[in-house]
Amino acid sequence: MQAYLISVQGPNRSGMVAEVTGLLYRQGVNLLDSSMSTLRGEFVMMLVVQLPEELAAESFENLLDGLRSEGLSLNLRELSPSEAGQRSAESMPNYSLSVLGQDQTGMLYRFSELIASYGANLTDVHTQLLDGSHSPPLYAMILELHLPAHKQAQQAELLKVAISKLAAELDLDADLHPLESLEI
Repeated sequence: MQAYLISVQGPNRSGMVAEVTGLLYRQGVNLLDSSMSTLRGEFVMMLVVQLPEELAAESFENLLDGLRSEGLSLNLRELSPSEAGQRSAESMPNYSLSVLGQDQTGMLYRFSELIASYGANLTDVHTQLLDGSHSPPLYAMILELHLPAHKQAQQAELLKVAISKLAAELDLDADLHPLESLEI
């Protein structure tokens, strides 16, 4: 079976997830993984799907034109068998970092660079400039990361100390904590 990564984006409106997944469902397309968010009024969705054997790749691409005619932008990439296979351990988060403080240029860069320097891989990133009466505005980040098992014992505490130092330097609140093992 062929597997694809689909990214969809466009102006957000009610029913978009149902519209995208309904089109896939009606064609017998199996949804393996998905992530969806709205960013400042824009709908963004990524899906990994598996086509039924009777649906040709060209026919599938033509079906997606219906979404394009609704004003959505789509990108489609066929995945190799290894890319379409099971998730690797490195893609499953085992730590979460939350950061909150006054908005500053480069916050995500500084923390992501630090995390990478400890051999950890970011698996999920959520950032948001918080609305409100704060001046300057507050910025929140939630970063999920995977620290390899062979590095956890030695690196987790060192990473926590380094994060605390960086947070103090930038006058931010930051908390790194382990996640329970859970696949959703």
